[in-house]
Amino acid sequence: MPLVKIDSQEVEIGKNETVFNAAKRVGIDIPFYCYHPGLKIVASCRMCLVDMVGAPKLVPACSTTVPELPEAKKIEGKFDAVIFTDNEKVKTARRAVLEFLLLNHPIDCPICDKAGECKLQDYSFEHGNDASRFTEIKRIPEKKDLGPSIFLYTSRCIMCSRCVRFTEEISGTEELKVTYRGWHAEIDVAPEKPLNNKMMGNVVDLCPVGCLIDKHERFEGRVWNFVHTDSVCPGCSKGCNTTLDTMKHQKLNLEELVDQVYRIRPRENMSVNQWWICDDGRYHLEADKKKTRIMVPHVKQGSKLAEVSWVEAMSVTLQKIKAVSTKEVALIGSPYASNEENYLLGKLARLLGTGLDVSKPIYGDTQTFKTDKNPHPFTIESEKAPNYRGAKTILNLNDSQLDKTLADKKVVVLLGSHNIELKSKPETLIVIGSFEDTVTAQADVLLPAALFTETSGTYTNKDGVVQKFNRAINALGESKAIWQILVELAAGLGQSWYYENVGDIAKEMTENVSAYKTLELDKLYPQFSTLNEQMVV
Repeated sequence: MPLVKIDSQEVEIGKNETVFNAAKRVGIDIPFYCYHPGLKIVASCRMCLVDMVGAPKLVPACSTTVPELPEAKKIEGKFDAVIFTDNEKVKTARRAVLEFLLLNHPIDCPICDKAGECKLQDYSFEHGNDASRFTEIKRIPEKKDLGPSIFLYTSRCIMCSRCVRFTEEISGTEELKVTYRGWHAEIDVAPEKPLNNKMMGNVVDLCPVGCLIDKHERFEGRVWNFVHTDSVCPGCSKGCNTTLDTMKHQKLNLEELVDQVYRIRPRENMSVNQWWICDDGRYHLEADKKKTRIMVPHVKQGSKLAEVSWVEAMSVTLQKIKAVSTKEVALIGSPYASNEENYLLGKLARLLGTGLDVSKPIYGDTQTFKTDKNPHPFTIESEKAPNYRGAKTILNLNDSQLDKTLADKKVVVLLGSHNIELKSKPETLIVIGSFEDTVTAQADVLLPAALFTETSGTYTNKDGVVQKFNRAINALGESKAIWQILVELAAGLGQSWYYENVGDIAKEMTENVSAYKTLELDKLYPQFSTLNEQMVV
């Protein structure tokens, strides 16, 4: 294996490993624009140039590999290459690259949505000149509307080509192209082909500057005000890792600051979603905004649901359950609820001797983005729920048999509803849910549940990977986490449970569910907050 010296650090480099990756392994930061580990290397931005002893000119670190030299040709008697990433020659080249990139750049950082996380901004401060020598009139092309979700600010573009390569290599949709050449080169959509596919939001994440802007996020907030929370997408059974960016904002007619999720971004996980997420997951909360949220408990009075207090709603719920035999009660888990929430529901059902089942998820089409350049194509799963496998495993069910379970049941407690088709309504339907739909309209009691952004827990994806999502914002209205509602319900039915947090439930779950006994909770629940790793069951 070749031995390389990079800025006085000795490092062994793999046969096909680049200088960039070898330097990164030993903590040496080399600036870059065009490089991305998920895309083909083009070495076009020239920002990662390094000085390799013996080379006739500076070489791009992102594409340069090092062969093993014969003993007689080794440098200093043992090195196959000696590389400098920060000498004066390299610094001069970086300043020149940045000067060229900024020639026609509008320098509109105060109004640019990328400010605060812009690589051009950062590298200009770290590696650029103190002042511009450019005295000509700048060429400022007009902003372009690329499609339903994305604006292109051509004047900010540095021609890294990441977005173009993504549509060619990952989504395979090829909407984006480089038009013209040299000074006039621009990114644009192909004629009569707007940027409109279910992976298009990733080009905004890939853009290192403020050229590609998501219409949903434009002028919404400053990134330095965001709080970043690790989460898992609930959109399908794939279980893509995400980051929720939240910020407090002043709500109209209210004095207090309210938490809000401003954007959802992919979080790298090579075994699940690599670097990407689909737009169904990215704009999941945008779709939720079109639904009516259940904010307070409701109880049916006459033919209509009326708002009541939690005390009254729980009192009515307990009265309805206690009024019948436990064999006439069914508790129905949800593929949209966490492992911990389904575990508590199953625990309560078995202690009381009630019926137990899980509702089926909604199904759509499987969509796979295949290209010749991507050996690991991204797939959007047909099962539109994050935890069907987990719910079935925890509740010890092979599959949902809802109609059979509900037969002759007088009281049904339903976790979530997601427009389940009920062949006939039971005498009493108690729904623990977040949004109004055709099922909640039939409910006798509605108990408002927190969303995945407002609570913590774990999902088990289609491959048996257990991953933790974390609470990013406070629950809206009077909503409560499902596990808290179930603990209150159990207390009213004579079951004394005490859990300080979701981590306590997870610990008990691993002790009682055989498939989960190998989970390392200290990795899933370090201080019950951050996800470091995922486990497979």
